[in-house]
Amino acid sequence: MSDLTPLFKKYVTVFSEDEKRSIDRRAQDNRKPSKKYMVNDTFVKECSELLRHILELQKVVFSLKPQYESDSELSEREKDDFDTEVRLLIQQYFGKLKFLGRYEKKRQQIVKDQFLTNSDSELFSLFKSRDEQFELFHLTNNKHRDGVLQSLNMLLSSIFSSISRMQQQRLSRKKELESIDFNAQLYAPIHNMVGSVSQSPPIETTQQEVEQYKQTVSQLSQQQLQILETEHEELLNLKTQELESAENLGRTMVQISSLQNEIATHLQSQTQNIFTLLDNHDDVELDIQKGNRQLKKAQRRSGKSAKLIVYLSVIFGVLILFLDFIN
Repeated sequence: MSDLTPLFKKYVTVFSEDEKRSIDRRAQDNRKPSKKYMVNDTFVKECSELLRHILELQKVVFSLKPQYESDSELSEREKDDFDTEVRLLIQQYFGKLKFLGRYEKKRQQIVKDQFLTNSDSELFSLFKSRDEQFELFHLTNNKHRDGVLQSLNMLLSSIFSSISRMQQQRLSRKKELESIDFNAQLYAPIHNMVGSVSQSPPIETTQQEVEQYKQTVSQLSQQQLQILETEHEELLNLKTQELESAENLGRTMVQISSLQNEIATHLQSQTQNIFTLLDNHDDVELDIQKGNRQLKKAQRRSGKSAKLIVYLSVIFGVLILFLDFIN
């Protein structure tokens, strides 16, 4: 009997190579994404671009924060321009995020209607097979996209909170400086007035001051002294009242400035809330219209199902009568 070992090894080698090629082919097929599991839109690309802009804004805000909080490196006009530009950018980014959220909500609703729910009647859905892996892909993809939107919203909200705190600190410091400057302006005319009253040459010693005072008093009569004392008290009381009125006016002006800033901040937040309510109103209106269309479709389907049941009942009844008649 001849030796068949070399032939057997040759066959084993051929089968091993074929199996290896088939394994490599299956691995390549698995690495290639199936078109069925691909969503053909630019959602991920636009979210990545929005994230890049948000991170750039965050970097700019953090880099300019020391200069913004300083009193000498940036002027008030530059700080106002910075506040305006940052506010506009954040408003644009929030608008972009809301647009992406509305788009994703509508897309998920379409996917739910087409793939995740049985749109046909229950009678025909019994004969249809469900692709559980495809449904699991859409559910996972929906959760992933919702997480992306939530992450962008949290990041943008944190930047907005940081900028709001910086602006609030700046307004508080500005109020304090305005209050200090106003009080300094109140006391400045008094010093000027005192300086203008002293017409005599400066007195070098206390003894000279005492002698000059005695000389001045000796030249005045008792009645003149009483008149001067009375006028001095009246003038002092009048100036004291004027000073108190000026201080009250200064405090009132500071309070008015504070109220103006608070009202401006409140109006800005109310404007943002109004825009949000308008967007929500549009979304609710679209949802109501879509719900009405779905309700009409469901009514038509239920009517067709009822007619089908009636027709099948009549047909089955006729068949039963026919079979009974034959028997």
